[in-house]
Amino acid sequence: MKNIGKIILLVLGIALIALGIKNFADLPGQSDVLEAAVYLDEAVILPENEGKMVIIHGKPEMTGPAYDEELGLSLDTIKAYRYAEEYKLTSSEKMEYKYGWVAKGQKSIVGKASLGEFALDEKTLIGLSAGSEYEDFNMEEISAKGYEVSKGKTTEGAWTDRWWVIVGGTYYYDAFEYSGNLDIPHLTREMNKEIADEREGAKAYAYKVYTGTDAGVTVAGIQQGNTLVAHEKLGAIVKDGVQTKDQLLSSNKNGVIGGAVVFMVIGAVLVVLGIRKPKAKEGISA
Repeated sequence: MKNIGKIILLVLGIALIALGIKNFADLPGQSDVLEAAVYLDEAVILPENEGKMVIIHGKPEMTGPAYDEELGLSLDTIKAYRYAEEYKLTSSEKMEYKYGWVAKGQKSIVGKASLGEFALDEKTLIGLSAGSEYEDFNMEEISAKGYEVSKGKTTEGAWTDRWWVIVGGTYYYDAFEYSGNLDIPHLTREMNKEIADEREGAKAYAYKVYTGTDAGVTVAGIQQGNTLVAHEKLGAIVKDGVQTKDQLLSSNKNGVIGGAVVFMVIGAVLVVLGIRKPKAKEGISA
């Protein structure tokens, strides 16, 4: 099993290093594309820019709210980042049963928005930063779906600023444990088991959302009709505030280099962990 773990570390490490090298190799091509882009002082659609890379700036305007299809909830934002958790059994050693919230993945959810005369495509909207905790839920939707809303808690039991939509439960439960030890009264064991059974399987969903700023954003993409579409190879390029072309080139370059360095450093650490031999145990002298 240890060898398998080391192989996994090696594979992951090499993959991250390769990704970092690829980012470095792609940087000149990305810079060339942005250098050739048409910079627009106003976000207007011009026929001569059709199919070209353009750079626009301004404040995105919501034309349709984000909608979480899985939960059937609308969110008053154009971009949300959803966190999911499930309340479940986390360990069951020596008849001690422990329950708590376990992360079950994250995903981006977007609505529809425009910037000037351009509609922004989904990939570009995903590129918007989502840093504000969301709490403006439509309580009619929440009630109609049979959900509850609850603030979260830290591991120490203090309330947090994050609001969770609770599905299949009543609130954001504390960590819970009970013992199956026969020395404990039968009634106590059964009551504690009922509590665990009632809570197990509950799901919780929280959102961080894009709220926008007075400074707006600078966005680069391909003009396709009335839509700004993220470049196929560069992906979404979205920067906070109004930036000149030179500033956008510089910030994009720094972002790519920074990401590549992080990938390579983490990859190198994983490779070292994968090839490192365990220290030999020292003999015990008489």
